Amino acid sequence: MSALSQAKALVDSFLRISTVRINNLANTTDKLRKIIQDGQSNLHIISDFDMTMSRHWVRNKKTDALERNSSSHGIPAKSNILSIEYKKETDRLYNTYYPIEIDQNMKYEEKVPYMMKWWQEAHENLVKQKLSKHDLQAMVQQVNLEFRAGLDQVLSQCKDSEVPFLVFSAGISNIIEELLKQANLFYDNMHIVSNMMVFNEDGICIDFKEPLIHVFNKSEFQLETTPYFKLIEQRKNVILMGDSLGDLQMSQGVSHDLCLNIGFLNHDIKALESAYVNAFDIIIEGDANMDPVIEILKSIE
Repeated sequence: MSALSQAKALVDSFLRISTVRINNLANTTDKLRKIIQDGQSNLHIISDFDMTMSRHWVRNKKTDALERNSSSHGIPAKSNILSIEYKKETDRLYNTYYPIEIDQNMKYEEKVPYMMKWWQEAHENLVKQKLSKHDLQAMVQQVNLEFRAGLDQVLSQCKDSEVPFLVFSAGISNIIEELLKQANLFYDNMHIVSNMMVFNEDGICIDFKEPLIHVFNKSEFQLETTPYFKLIEQRKNVILMGDSLGDLQMSQGVSHDLCLNIGFLNHDIKALESAYVNAFDIIIEGDANMDPVIEILKSIE
């Protein structure tokens, strides 16, 4: 079967999935054709972490009610290791700034200063706790963060086919790496670009490395400055996965010929669907699984 026939078959199969939307069928089909035609050796993946690799909604085991999944920034506040004062301040920051992040009436440029302030204050609050590396391990063991269904297959397929996988997150690198390692999902083909803690000689967190990465400035980080770049500089096709419009900036820090954008629309579907289908090539709605990504990877040799 030709690459074009395979691409058409993939798109047809996706359209039969109730949680998948594709606006520009011709463009998406052509991108898939080129990715299939060029093969694994020309592909790499860039993915957001929170609410992309992880689920957005989880079931409360006691009440069976839906609630927000933990984020990498949220894990410390959900553990029993940190102080009540830290948790209160974390709640205050969330209640202050998250409504701004998702406010559909505010322009992107208006939101950026607030996001900078949120991240800076959150990191300052965490540094005050004098966390150790052992504390991070214990927090991840305590707090139940659920990964999106199918992520394990996506990561194992990338590992087996030697497709580099970049986790590009506005979260906390050290916590993300610990989460993946404890789940046996961190492989040699993977690299994390995220906010990284600085530890002193006693193993206590004393700061965060610059530059600060928040939800709306991912385009400003140049991947050429990372060791990961050598793995991808000859690979010109990218599959990008994210759950916010800001995640579309993640591929701007590296040269590429083609980027297939896959968006996860987890909430406010009616309000956001139009913007997402116009921005992403493929959108997966309702916190659904990664089956379309798995099928794409299976099609590439």
